[in-house]
This record gives sequence, structure tokens and C-alpha cells, in this order.
Amino acid sequence: MREADLTVDPGLVHLDLRTAPAAEQVVGHLLDSADPPTAIFAGQNLVLMGALRAIRSRHLQHRVAIVGFDDLIMADLLEPAVTVVAQNPERIAREAATMLFRRLDGDTSPVRRVVVESQLVIRGSGEIPAPGDR
Repeated sequence: MREADLTVDPGLVHLDLRTAPAAEQVVGHLLDSADPPTAIFAGQNLVLMGALRAIRSRHLQHRVAIVGFDDLIMADLLEPAVTVVAQNPERIAREAATMLFRRLDGDTSPVRRVVVESQLVIRGSGEIPAPGDR
């Protein structure tokens, strides 16, 4: 967004969603608004499921792009298949456990940040062009 010189509209960012029904309701309101979003990013699977329900119930699955964070079981079987940013949970768990056990063993080194690479899995739902680009 920075490269495209776009700004974030705080009214479109919802960080407090924890359940699929809550996400479905919020995304539904966004989709029903006068200026609905053309793309949605869901930060976790429950939010992704609720967002997909809102999109599909309005028959917008081929008009609104959606990308999820973390892979979703059977994401490739939906139409369109869901594009995701896939995490590596085994590596995350291994890194976290290693750091925890080091601390338990007396390690007092400064806190360090570990970045575990993720992978963009392109399946189709995130590549739907905005209306002006169709």
C-alpha cells in the first residue's frame, strides 16, 4: 500500500473479531455499505470463514477478493479457491519451545525477535480485479 501511496481507512479495519459469526456480521455490513470493499484480508481462520459466508451469501465470491492468513482446510475446494498466506506452525512451535527451554535453563540474554517465513499460496480468490480493472 505504501508503494501505491494508499492510506488505510480505519473504518475498514476490525481487529477485535474473534468468531466466525462476528466476522460475518461485520463483513456483511461492509459489503452492504454505499462504498463496499473490493478486497478483504482475514487475519485468522474464524474471521476468514465468517467473511466467506458474508461474501457467498451475497453471491459476491467472484467480485470481492479475499485472502486469509494461515491456510484453511479444503481452501482449494472452494470456488474460487481461497488464496492464503500460509504459516509454518511446526517451525513456529519449535522456535518458541527452544526459546522457552533456554529461558528455563537460565538464559538471560536480551529478548530476540524470530521471523518465520510464510508462503503466499495463490489459488484465485485474492486475484479478483477491482471493478475498475475488469
